[in-house]
Amino acid sequence: MKQDPQPASAEYWRAEGEACATRGELEAALQRFEIARALAPVDAVIHERIAATLAALHRFDQALVRYREAISLDPHNADSRHGLGWTFEQMHRLDDAVVAYREAVHRNPKADGSHNNMGNCLQALGRFDEAHEAYRRAIDAAPQVAVYYRNFVQSKRLAVDDPVFMSLQQLADDSASQSQANQAEIHFAYGQALSDVGRNDASFEHFLKGNALYRTGVRYNEAETLGLFEQLPNLLNADVLAAKRGLGEPSAAPIFIVGMPRSGSTLIEQILASHPQVIGGGERTEFGEALVKCIARDADDPLRVDIEALQNVTAGALSTLGADYLCRMQSVLPNLQGIEPADAGTAASAHTHFTDKYPFNFMNVGLIHLALPNARFIHSSRSPLQTCLSIFSRIFHDVPFGYDLGELGRYYRAYDALMAHWQRVLPEGVLIEIKYEELVEDLEGNVRRLLAHCGLDWNERCLAFHQTSRQVSTASAAQVRRPIYKTSVQRWQPQPALLQPLFDGLGPALTADLRDKQ
Repeated sequence: MKQDPQPASAEYWRAEGEACATRGELEAALQRFEIARALAPVDAVIHERIAATLAALHRFDQALVRYREAISLDPHNADSRHGLGWTFEQMHRLDDAVVAYREAVHRNPKADGSHNNMGNCLQALGRFDEAHEAYRRAIDAAPQVAVYYRNFVQSKRLAVDDPVFMSLQQLADDSASQSQANQAEIHFAYGQALSDVGRNDASFEHFLKGNALYRTGVRYNEAETLGLFEQLPNLLNADVLAAKRGLGEPSAAPIFIVGMPRSGSTLIEQILASHPQVIGGGERTEFGEALVKCIARDADDPLRVDIEALQNVTAGALSTLGADYLCRMQSVLPNLQGIEPADAGTAASAHTHFTDKYPFNFMNVGLIHLALPNARFIHSSRSPLQTCLSIFSRIFHDVPFGYDLGELGRYYRAYDALMAHWQRVLPEGVLIEIKYEELVEDLEGNVRRLLAHCGLDWNERCLAFHQTSRQVSTASAAQVRRPIYKTSVQRWQPQPALLQPLFDGLGPALTADLRDKQ
């Protein structure tokens, strides 16, 4: 049967591409956009759609090329410049992202998303005054978007007569008219603003409301998660670790900082990244990505990692896992330093170590040790109550357990038990614990301990960590650019009755001292 000829309209193929993209069929969308481009090679919008699809596929280098083509065809298009900024942001090229976002808002001063994203990048770069101005412009352009307020108040204390504070108060008063997701954002933002002006009881009421609303939209299987925590000590017991010790990739470059969010890990990384031999890598998911790749190999592949049968894992599989992780990290570290790819080799020669502070690598400690036996681990810890209250006051993209006090307490207890297991079974000198409270009390003593653990010589710069200029993309970006302050050790605490679900979740062993301090 004779097939109908392909429609020759670029508009048709662009519409087909949009439909595929809406369904999440990105490769099919890209194919259709490319057909449209062949039919209309000077249509800037088609180039922009190709670039956005490539960025969504994490093919960022190619996306940059296509965004630049779109901009050359239509220099006044703010959307293309916003997309260019977002792509730079995903590549951790934040200075370049700021330039692109500035170009976007120059062409469209009402581009609230560009103002907001520029604020996020500027904050990560430590340029706080510029970040605050960008957030204000985002709020002026779109005063009903609650996430802009949350970003702002998490980086700056507002006075009650600040126009942004007053706008936020009005939003909170009228929150019932907002969507459930927006209500949650409003309550978190207003809760933070109230906390900053000392209205703590009202603040916690908003955090309770915000968490309850946000939890309804979060997918979290508590039984599955805690079940995994219980299995790991059996899968990676002392016998397995001893039998497979030393088989992985021998590099001593990685320093893994693990623990719960809001436990002081960003401060520890900032201290280490102030050392001239250390690159601060930030929160990296590369080990998990490398592990998934090894697990997904064919069952008969000797390089496959079978989590259920680690007693049979081969030296080749472990060294391949470690090498893959290192390769992934080597591709991103230059961007984190603001180094052009062509200069990466020369710049890297001055550094012997890098940090990886993805907190949830605490689950992977045993596997990381097998794959990278000379890597060092730093367990960042803080009072259970202080850690949990700090988590409860924030929205995180990767903390599904943090929006219910009972779930939060039970997760913390399971994490604490797993870290105790790693401490028991790892060889001496592989893992140390740094307690936030002790670090604040004796900075120099603990910095010396940190450096010695990592095999680094003493360097005074590590005591002046707040003067170190680097990207910090976590919720503690502002704190680590100030000297140590002891008031951060203990935040205001609600009445015990409100915290009972948390105490029950944590269990008697972790709350024995906490109840006495209420």
